[in-house]
Amino acid sequence: MVIDLFFGRQRSAAEPPPSDALLALIKTMEDRSYRTYKARVRSVQRLNQRNNAWNFALISLATSLTISSVGLLVNESMYGSGGPALMVVLAVLSLVASLIVSNMNYGARSRAMESNYKRIQQISLDLEGLPTHPFPGMVDRFNELKREYRIAVESSENHSESDHMRAIRDPQTGTVRDTQTGAVRNPKAALWRDQLVTLAPYGTLIIPLAIIVPFIAWFINGL
Repeated sequence: MVIDLFFGRQRSAAEPPPSDALLALIKTMEDRSYRTYKARVRSVQRLNQRNNAWNFALISLATSLTISSVGLLVNESMYGSGGPALMVVLAVLSLVASLIVSNMNYGARSRAMESNYKRIQQISLDLEGLPTHPFPGMVDRFNELKREYRIAVESSENHSESDHMRAIRDPQTGTVRDTQTGAVRNPKAALWRDQLVTLAPYGTLIIPLAIIVPFIAWFINGL
């Protein structure tokens, strides 16, 4: 028996060491799976943010519409002569928005993505420890992990480009280096556009605010 100083384990003197090419393939696969894991963690965060934003916006709209409708029963002129029609239009818009958000299914997608990134994380950890695996079975185990990674990637929706950029950008410079070409670029514009989509539901809060203010004014004047 001899001590393999690189891998820190005992192996038979007759056991051939793994080739540099194999070790390079393992390292490349490990890096790729780790980047995928980080990108999908970002994807879970994005989906959760959008799910929370839309839920908050829809709850606010539904609550304000309910309160305003009660106010209209007491004072039909609260929102002018077109008040009842306005409430109907906003109720329809609220229903349409609810159906769209329900179809987007952010909550379920987030949970599925979370389960997926945990599996990819385990594959990445297995690849990291693969060089310590006995060499005769190392190639078979490597091919098995590649299959598991491919299945994990294909069994879930893919992360977005913005998720990928957030995962690989340099935390100090904010730049992103292309893993294939080595080109460096600044993704701030693309990330800001993506963030605006996430924050868009909060912009709709102006609607419940606009319809609740007349009710509050009427209520205070009636005290």
